[in-house]
Amino acid sequence: MNRSLAVELLILAVLVTLGAGVRIVLGPHYPNFAPVAAISLFAGYFFSRTWVALLAPWLSMTISDAVIGGYEWQMMIVVYAMLMLPIAASYWLRQSLRIERSAGTKSIIYSVLALISGSLVSSVLFFLVTNFVWPWSDLYPHTLAGLMHSYQQALPFFRNTLYGDLFFACLLFGSYAFAVSAGWVRETSAERELVRA
Repeated sequence: MNRSLAVELLILAVLVTLGAGVRIVLGPHYPNFAPVAAISLFAGYFFSRTWVALLAPWLSMTISDAVIGGYEWQMMIVVYAMLMLPIAASYWLRQSLRIERSAGTKSIIYSVLALISGSLVSSVLFFLVTNFVWPWSDLYPHTLAGLMHSYQQALPFFRNTLYGDLFFACLLFGSYAFAVSAGWVRETSAERELVRA
């Protein structure tokens, strides 16, 4: 059964509020400990409409950047693109995650490992791509040593990215799994196979 657009827009509003709110409140104190990549991962899994899934990270970032303040436009394009990348994992996640009331222990373990893998891959790709900054930044020399220094300086932020992505992915998918197991939401294999519009 296809979810209605109204339900998807309501969930979208909740995700955008969470994403923007956490970045605005925690951003100054815990840089990169944010839910946006996890929201992107969840949006790709949950929404049947790709355009709704894409709005979740994009609106979260746009709203929070308007409050926090922006940075170089080239870097913003890279960051926004990398935060939408986890949506591309939706096909794999729909095949791997089993959030059904009848899921067995083996299926649950496999689902947890798939979620952790998806979160870690998203975090690592975000780190590698967004810290490859020399084409438009004067922060580091435009040499291999400058690139290595860029990655070295970003390691503390990477730790926060890993923690944040994993924490919020577990929170979102865990909350959804709880809602399914409580019978508040019905999740079936057919819903995971929806053709996206």
